[in-house]
Amino acid sequence: MRYSSARIRYLSRKIVKKSIEEDVFEPIGSDKAIVNEIMETMEKYFSIEDEVYEKVVENLQKRSKKLIPGSMEWEVAFNKAYEEEMSKRLLK
Repeated sequence: MRYSSARIRYLSRKIVKKSIEEDVFEPIGSDKAIVNEIMETMEKYFSIEDEVYEKVVENLQKRSKKLIPGSMEWEVAFNKAYEEEMSKRLLK
């Protein structure tokens, strides 16, 4: 995961604070419960991102036509496969 738990907590608090300031929502429960829910959601999303990244790289390496990582062709194939896999996982 690219963000530490402390960083995710900080970002979650900022999201709640800014959302309340701008009247996006009015919290019914405690701010802590909202922060925890946002943290859990962010951690789950980042976990899915990491899994998808690994799967896509693995699939690209298995192709019969070897692509050179960092090449334009590799980037195009990676981005297409990444977007497709993220769509599948996020729609579940």
